[in-house]
Amino acid sequence: MYQQLFTPMKIGKLEIKNRFVVPAMDSHYINEEHYFTNQAVNYYGERAKGGFGLIFTEFLCVSEEGLAEKTQAGIYDDRFIDMLSKITERVHENGGKIFAQLQHSGRLQGKGTTSLMPVGASNLPNPSNPQKVHELTVDEIQGIIQKFVDAALRAQKAEFDGVEIHGAHGYLLAQFLSKDVNKRVDQYGGNITNRARIVCEIVEAVKNACGQDYPVVVRTSGDEGYVGGNSIEDAMVHAMCFENAGADAIHISYGEAIRSYYVKSGFNIENVKRVKEVVSIPVIGVGRINDATLALSAIRSQAMDFVALGRQSICDPHFPEKVQGGRLDEILTCTGCMQRCLYTNMFEEGYGTSCMINPFSGKEGDWVIEKTDHVKKIAVIGAGPAGLQAAWVLAKRGHQVTVFEKESVAGGQYRLACVPMMKQDLAKTISTYLTFCHKYGANIQYNTSVTKEFLENKDFDEIIMACGSKPVIPPIEGIDHENVYSALDILSFKHLLKDQKVLVLGAGLVGVETAEVLAEYGNSVHVVDMLDQAAPLAPKRPRLNLLDHLKQLHVEFTLESKVLKINQDGIVYEKNNQLETLSHFDTIVLAFGSKSNQDLYQKIKNEHIHLIGDASKAGDAKKAIFEATQLALKL
Repeated sequence: MYQQLFTPMKIGKLEIKNRFVVPAMDSHYINEEHYFTNQAVNYYGERAKGGFGLIFTEFLCVSEEGLAEKTQAGIYDDRFIDMLSKITERVHENGGKIFAQLQHSGRLQGKGTTSLMPVGASNLPNPSNPQKVHELTVDEIQGIIQKFVDAALRAQKAEFDGVEIHGAHGYLLAQFLSKDVNKRVDQYGGNITNRARIVCEIVEAVKNACGQDYPVVVRTSGDEGYVGGNSIEDAMVHAMCFENAGADAIHISYGEAIRSYYVKSGFNIENVKRVKEVVSIPVIGVGRINDATLALSAIRSQAMDFVALGRQSICDPHFPEKVQGGRLDEILTCTGCMQRCLYTNMFEEGYGTSCMINPFSGKEGDWVIEKTDHVKKIAVIGAGPAGLQAAWVLAKRGHQVTVFEKESVAGGQYRLACVPMMKQDLAKTISTYLTFCHKYGANIQYNTSVTKEFLENKDFDEIIMACGSKPVIPPIEGIDHENVYSALDILSFKHLLKDQKVLVLGAGLVGVETAEVLAEYGNSVHVVDMLDQAAPLAPKRPRLNLLDHLKQLHVEFTLESKVLKINQDGIVYEKNNQLETLSHFDTIVLAFGSKSNQDLYQKIKNEHIHLIGDASKAGDAKKAIFEATQLALKL
């Protein structure tokens, strides 16, 4: 069925072995001297090993004043060639092709990256980080074009198979392309073709310098995604201009490149198809494509020629290999959570980009599953994500593993996390972990409540407690009223509420997502908490999407308020040292957070019993899966 995804296709005269592409994404495996680290070599090499036909590097800056980050990789000096050559060598050894993405930030220059003044198509500052911008003169534009050419020549010396000119995501060339930012009145501004002139001249100049057979791709946004920005009609015209200038392929992205689970999978496919209809060169498409059949449909419908799997390639670097081998049930599916692939302050110390559900991503060459010399009999208590992750890794290492789960199905509270709208992909995590458990021989026993006596009779060498957490129930007067339920009761639909007035106590992530589910079922929902903002620990973009949706659902918030008493139809609370009341509610839902479930551990703890995930300290799945993996690799 998937054979078409593995048919070769050429970009220019370069043949790519299949239709799978890794687009440019920041890996965070770069130091402050703007060199890739050795881990970057492993990172890129693994994706070639996993079967991706073509890989684009993350953005490589062509000039110092164009740096976006303190740790952005550079290609603006010959000193970078040796390190870049190590990446191309590894990718080629593993059977892939790799292009260097050439970029200049323009007015999006990163804070603290350089003492040089940012430059732009116009002098309009970046609204989110206003600073003075020097509008490039016509002569200075020629200098910028030459910097892209010099960078392309360095890429060629480093044995990159081609280059990609970055004209998307608000950076310098996108600033020229954008009717919102480009306010020039000379030959580089005004009409739509003039706005494309600098990119076209870069394409022509690179071709003249590197040879007409050296592949050049242009990446641009199919839609900039905001009022006043470029639309798909602009992208279609620009794509035709790029082809006419000699570009060998067009790569269609979107204004905001990284989208959370609130955006549907394949959201950009129609934009890509519109561009493909007006050019004759290959078109690469990207946009939350995280499923093999979705990728195939994009190719079969002639929406695109190559499928770029962004966050999905971080989540599972062996996606193509698994599709080709018919191992679809082993694919780790990107959920769009952004937990460990985007926000650097969420990475564990010493590492860059990784994945919540696949912490091996980014640890290539460091975390290796090796067969054990001492086979142990190991019990795992709990079949949530932490327990299942530990179980399959241990089983693959050769240990005898049994998972005990008190429920009739696996997943624990993680299974409830997929209940809110647009989070359904979380369920695939559990099904994939179960596939690995079956493949490597980890036994799972459901409907089994484990006691101290039960474990003592089984003679296990090691016991892993992955029992999760339990809700915090504070000693508030009235908390035992019959119309008071826990958030977990609501998310598991033990109690179905419809067309009621509901008060949710707790504005953490669980509380606000419970409010979202309740509002989706037609309830009028009001959320109360001592916090000064809702879901403060959630990743930024999914959080903003969530809050926007809650606003659309008319969910109300009363924050910085302490609940003192629960009445039959509401609460008494304190705000600004004043007592207040909320009343006339049908139901009250508790979402005060969670605490570790260590009941069994306290009865039998010893050096052979290990706590992971929420059983160790209540947190999130990112922490739980990471801890489970660490433990399984060392036992």
